[in-house]
Amino acid sequence: MRVIKVIIFYASICLCAHPLYAQESITVAVASSFYEKAKVYAAQFEAKHHVAVRLVSGSTGRLYNQIKQSAPFDIFIAAGSQKIDLDKPHKAMGYGYLGIQLGNRFTTDLQRLIQNNIRKVAIANPQTAPFGAAAKQVLEKKGMWQVLKPKLVYAQNAMQASMMVNQGLVDAAFVPVQVAQDAIMRIPYTVFLLSNTVIAKDFYITLQTSVIPAKAGIQ
Repeated sequence: MRVIKVIIFYASICLCAHPLYAQESITVAVASSFYEKAKVYAAQFEAKHHVAVRLVSGSTGRLYNQIKQSAPFDIFIAAGSQKIDLDKPHKAMGYGYLGIQLGNRFTTDLQRLIQNNIRKVAIANPQTAPFGAAAKQVLEKKGMWQVLKPKLVYAQNAMQASMMVNQGLVDAAFVPVQVAQDAIMRIPYTVFLLSNTVIAKDFYITLQTSVIPAKAGIQ
């Protein structure tokens, strides 16, 4: 009897010293342009809390449609969230940047896209991908949308557009860039808390601290 009491006593100490989440995994819907950063935050969170963070990447519009159809996501990291109507807690996470990639170089000169040696230009689908919508907005503002339209090749999302130019499938692409100096527009990110589990709330708080600062001069 004494042995049993000792075992129970030590078990209670272990449980108090290492609190466990009732739910040991969460699923995060993440805009493809934020996917690489999300992997870093997820790995850090997993190492600290010993839980699994499953990332589902795609265009913001497609993920939003899945959420509206009750897809089981706990967190939603959206790009360009102005059109998202979710009655859920949410916080701004700063900005990402849209740029132009020509081969293996970046430029902010839109005029280079109309040169004869540029035959195919990848763009994320403006209907579902905020980076594509932003690229279209820039082109329309400069009066270049109709001029470039015959050259455009539509990707499902921003990262697919980046892959296409990196693999030489197109001559140029509108892609996410890391620094404001290479950007033609900034894109806001927002994180939404979709479930009320403790682990989801903790990851939501973690993401709120990962704000990407805006840079002057980029609209």
